[in-house]
Amino acid sequence: MSRFGRWCAVALALAGMALPAAPRAQTLTVAVETPFGIDPHFIFVGPNMAAARHVYDSVINRDSESRFVPGIVESWEPTDETTWVLHLRRGVTFHDGSPFTAEDIAFSIARVPAVPNNPGPYTSNLRTITGVEVVDPFTIRIRTDRPNPTLMGQLTNIFVVSHIAARGTGTPAGASTADFNAGRAAIGTGPFRLAQMRGSEGMSLTRNPTYWGPPAAYERVELRVIGNDAGRVAALLSGDVDLIESVPPGDVPRLERESRVTVFRRNSDRIMFLIPNVGADRLPLLTDHDGRPLEGNPLKDLRVRQAISMALDRAAIVARALDGQAVATGQMVPEQFGAYDPAFPVPRADAEGARRLLAEAGFPRGFGLTIGCPNNRFVNDARVCQAVGQMLTRAGFQARVETMPWSVFVPRTVEGRNDLPLMLYGLSLSSSRDASYILSTAVHSRNVQEAYGQGNRGRFSQPEMDRRIVAAIIRGDAGREAALREVMRAAIEQVPIVPMYNQVTLVAARRGIVYEPRMDEQLLAYQARPAN
Repeated sequence: MSRFGRWCAVALALAGMALPAAPRAQTLTVAVETPFGIDPHFIFVGPNMAAARHVYDSVINRDSESRFVPGIVESWEPTDETTWVLHLRRGVTFHDGSPFTAEDIAFSIARVPAVPNNPGPYTSNLRTITGVEVVDPFTIRIRTDRPNPTLMGQLTNIFVVSHIAARGTGTPAGASTADFNAGRAAIGTGPFRLAQMRGSEGMSLTRNPTYWGPPAAYERVELRVIGNDAGRVAALLSGDVDLIESVPPGDVPRLERESRVTVFRRNSDRIMFLIPNVGADRLPLLTDHDGRPLEGNPLKDLRVRQAISMALDRAAIVARALDGQAVATGQMVPEQFGAYDPAFPVPRADAEGARRLLAEAGFPRGFGLTIGCPNNRFVNDARVCQAVGQMLTRAGFQARVETMPWSVFVPRTVEGRNDLPLMLYGLSLSSSRDASYILSTAVHSRNVQEAYGQGNRGRFSQPEMDRRIVAAIIRGDAGREAALREVMRAAIEQVPIVPMYNQVTLVAARRGIVYEPRMDEQLLAYQARPAN
């Protein structure tokens, strides 16, 4: 049955049912799409970060516009090009009543690289940091090995745990991820306290009565994982939940006509793109016209990567695969972020031009390739990949689409195990608000020691491009914007990634609940309140 058919069946079954007129007494039930953990330093992905923001504060706070604002750190300033001083808010306490001090920030920063067996470490957020010094209980000094104008943005992704509760065994990592997920070490300063972690099913939270900011509107929050799109919509319409994230784009017009529901939306800061696997010399999933594995890797040829980009009708992807709920782009940043170039139009699709490029590269009959995609991580990710596959096939490729759960996709695309020629991926740029994050994460060569290239799953590598990226991102003067724009344009020409569209955040709630969507797409119950 189609998505529309399922929606109609749900709507007919529920017709005439009365939803409660107001939020349940002091309880907000929220349906999220993806399972999450509550160790705030384990696996650097959006669902984990969204869960963490309920319980913990980040070193530097980030509002719904992705602006860096005071939180448990009230103010900060650079004292020279490589030194920052942070001044902590006084009177803040952890959920167990212990005081928050500079020692907790120092411990939390030190724990990030020490978490063992972490398939998605937060270490890129510590890039350039060489020392963290506790000056006094309410002052901390951070030193870097080079100028880093976006350091405070990086620290919006570093969550602060209690150095007492998380000290654990005394190892650098302290308490284990299991200790956090069991609740023993999940002690933060955030707006909610963890009442119960229910594994892949979600978690229960209670309002933190000693929170340093305005109290949460709801005394209790139930976060429930409902991975199926139709299931989340049905749960909202039936009154089983009050608020849902990741509203299916195709359901938006119908939900907007539903008097019992309100839809909230805003452009997010996530750029979605394809990653060609250029690092491998040979991939079994690259085949010739007759289906035999190719001896080489044609994705190393710039003309082939250009053909992939040229084959895509980005506007059609947005209209058909995303039901209009996205913004087509060929750039690496959304319009409101630094280095966006208004003179750079959305690339025009040209299937015949793509065929000519393939012929010039030695593939007049095209070749076969597999597109690997998650099917439960990004908005309509599987539908997007099917649309991409059809467009590539029309342009001369023999495209095959393989979709898989996010939990399978991530380990499969790790360096050394990645057999996928082309991948769908996306990055949220909140930690920099400009092109520096995506350039240093997805374009720069992978460099574990300096935490560059953590998202470079295609192993693109050009030393001169690396040099230009580093030179641009360390600039803090008036020329920073132009330098980032210039290196972004140069990177786009080399096609290390193929930008396609900017996602839109879609949240729906029962009538009577107001919610402010976040640009970083992270759903936070703290930003929900009764309309009255």
